[in-house]
Amino acid sequence: MIVASEAFRGAAPYYARHWKAYPEDLIRSLVRVCGLTTSSRALDLGAGTGQIAIPLARSVADVLFVDASDEMVQEGKRIAGAAGIKNIDFLVSRSEDLNGLTSSFDIATIAGAFHWMDRETVLAKLSKILKPSACVAIIFPKVERSEPGEWKSAMWRELIEFWGGSWPGRPVQTTPIREVLRYSEFSEITELRHDYEHHWNTDELIGWVHATSLGAPVNLGERHDEFTTRVRRLLLSYSPSGSFVERGYFWTLLGYRPSNRVERLTYAIV
Repeated sequence: MIVASEAFRGAAPYYARHWKAYPEDLIRSLVRVCGLTTSSRALDLGAGTGQIAIPLARSVADVLFVDASDEMVQEGKRIAGAAGIKNIDFLVSRSEDLNGLTSSFDIATIAGAFHWMDRETVLAKLSKILKPSACVAIIFPKVERSEPGEWKSAMWRELIEFWGGSWPGRPVQTTPIREVLRYSEFSEITELRHDYEHHWNTDELIGWVHATSLGAPVNLGERHDEFTTRVRRLLLSYSPSGSFVERGYFWTLLGYRPSNRVERLTYAIV
């Protein structure tokens, strides 16, 4: 298993600036559906630069922010400090290596990072450090369409082609997330859906690409300028004005222990 911090070295400033923000409705839904209060404790794994941890901290007692990248954690500290958020503790660690934590967390969130993890090991760890009534929230984006001309699909193809048909560092996960949850202790599943529409310009999209392992500085090395030029050329071939729209939704799977979640509920939240 590739350690995610190795594949994202140098990406933290891009991640902080260009990663899509999660909708406020998503955070409110987590608070409501998971029964969180100002006394609750949250654990955010693969936290990036705090896209979930920082807004969630405004609704709970405290958050433990965990990421394998020291650069991501330092950037998260900077952003939280600038926002005046003081109830976050920061830990540089792989999610698989968490040890010594007590069973005191009411929710664990994993947004856009689960595919980098040894998922079964992480869920087994969570079974020991989450309260019996706690939930695990796994959040990831689903792109439905992009305009003009489905540029998003074309960009992904261009990026993969740049790397010779592979995705640098990314582990291959073949089992659907739902099945991974179903075979863990958190086998009662609730779904949340939050639609989004995001507008980009060319520079923002190139910054976003540099926030991924496909474009992280550590992977590009001396090919940085070649890579950037290639992506810019592709994007401008779809939109000479440099304006792009992406539409889709954030899909959240909430896993509970069966004894604490009698009914399965499906939410469609716009």
